Amino acid sequence: MMSFEWMSLTKMLIAVVLGGLVGLERESHGRPAGLRTHMLVCLGATLAMIVTQSFGPSVDPGRALAGIMTGIGFLGAGAIVKSKEIVRGLTTAACVWFVAALGVVVGQGLYILAVGSTAVALVILTVLARIAHTIPTVNYHTIRVRSGAADVGIVEARCREVLAENDLRVLATASRISKDPAASQLTFRVRTRTSPAAVAACRALVALPDVIEARWD
Repeated sequence: MMSFEWMSLTKMLIAVVLGGLVGLERESHGRPAGLRTHMLVCLGATLAMIVTQSFGPSVDPGRALAGIMTGIGFLGAGAIVKSKEIVRGLTTAACVWFVAALGVVVGQGLYILAVGSTAVALVILTVLARIAHTIPTVNYHTIRVRSGAADVGIVEARCREVLAENDLRVLATASRISKDPAASQLTFRVRTRTSPAAVAACRALVALPDVIEARWD
């Protein structure tokens, strides 16, 4: 019969391999939490469960599980980056959390469950990712228009017509008027299903006689 130490080493090797498969997919997309991070997280979770088992029945593995999954949340949060309207890293954070749970499963010796869940995760990250890109999604943009016209109402009406022609729905509008020099700035919060629509709208807005500049983010 395999000793506890050799069984533990086997679990650690399996954790490194399975965690590495998920990390390799993230590494291929250039994510900061890539191959090594996922391998170490999975290995660490497995090691924690192994140490818990070495203490015997006096230690509740459920408490170890709760501690691992709670603590790994802080590491996953570090993978999330928000820049203005764009939030990145949510999938990577979910992967870090997943490989931690994967390490727990391996540490408990549930190898079939570990391999199966890894396969499902890889299908989600690869096959479903390609399908998701083909699904039209709603995008929100902010379009800012700078004009030298004194009557901001006329400029806003013309801008709204252009936005509607480009399938952009205006959700909110804000305006700012300066006295010297006479100028106005309009900010439109719009919704669309395609990003190129915002680009085309900005080009059409610049073509208006009273519009000096139009930009979007």
